[in-house]
Amino acid sequence: MDAREIYLREVYPRLMPPVSERYPLISLRQQPGTKPLGYQALLMLVALTGTGKSTALDIVNRRIGGRGIGLIPTRREVADWIAIPLAQHWSGDNLVPEPDRVRRFAYTRLFAERVEGGMAAAFSWLNLVDGYEGAILSEGIRGEDELRYALSRFPRWQIIELALHPLTRLRRLSGRRGAFDRAAGEADLTFLPLKLRAEAAALFRAGEISEKALAITRAEAANYGLHPFAGGDAYANYHRLDADGCAPEEVADGLIEILQRRG
Repeated sequence: MDAREIYLREVYPRLMPPVSERYPLISLRQQPGTKPLGYQALLMLVALTGTGKSTALDIVNRRIGGRGIGLIPTRREVADWIAIPLAQHWSGDNLVPEPDRVRRFAYTRLFAERVEGGMAAAFSWLNLVDGYEGAILSEGIRGEDELRYALSRFPRWQIIELALHPLTRLRRLSGRRGAFDRAAGEADLTFLPLKLRAEAAALFRAGEISEKALAITRAEAANYGLHPFAGGDAYANYHRLDADGCAPEEVADGLIEILQRRG
């Protein structure tokens, strides 16, 4: 029995995630009139925490009148509904919401160790109403393994990766006060390249970088690395946008341009 069958048989009935309630065009069980998301045209925005993807997508959403955004679950929801509960099942843990980001990374890492493609595979378990021809935009996959899996398996997915300097990301994360930005940790800088550690230490002493931001970024780096996908140029459906020095509106301009080119 493969992982998806285990999920549908052992986890889904205990969890009954509200997928169809929140996303009427989506189901987890394949039904007549639906088709796996891997066969659908999709624009997927990829970025690490603190890069500005949510802000950019919100701007795109306003500019195109809400078309295409909100049709499929976010990465956080797919993790909450599929990857984390399945990892909890494998670990013998209770199927309960996990708010701590570091522990969430541990669960999604276990999922990726057992399911090729990790969260990219989890997204492909979703089923969309067949015949839908509008734009679909999402933010969902991260890291080299997920990107390579999606780019090679799902050629109809156009994937845009936002790149941002690690220290800029750390500053942004340090200033966020979202309920989801919770993590326990300490000021460990060893995950950063040597050339950045002295500057990061100075920023930490100055209060511009927090322990919380370091804990989140360190755990994320262990799963997905710190830098953009180096092999992206080998895929025609991969695009990279450098967000350093760009306002969110400029990032949104780049996303819309790619969306319009794709038609």
